[in-house]
Amino acid sequence: MTHTHSFDEARWIAALGTAIDRATAADPITPGIGYRSGTATLAFCVDTSGAISDIRVIQGSGDDSLDRRAIAKLRRAEPLPHGPAGAARRTHLAVVQVAEPIRLPQQNDEKRRILTIA
Repeated sequence: MTHTHSFDEARWIAALGTAIDRATAADPITPGIGYRSGTATLAFCVDTSGAISDIRVIQGSGDDSLDRRAIAKLRRAEPLPHGPAGAARRTHLAVVQVAEPIRLPQQNDEKRRILTIA
């Protein structure tokens, strides 16, 4: 079965893609800092008001923290462009690359303090 979309609906879908791409752009990486990184593929629905719902991780990064970060990046795309009247609610996919700095355990301040003897 082939699906035909109206011109307005096709333009809306393209606008959704642009907005989602902007919100889910790759995280900046600072040289000299260690990062965990991964890619998560998310499925989600968008209604004509631009609201995102039913976000599901369909292929995770292997790290729950990174998957949550990918979902948060997608949420930042809201509100998405409004769709034309009568456009069908549909499921979309987004491949989201994420990276977050590796946090090293903090040393106890008592151990780091240097005492000066006069």
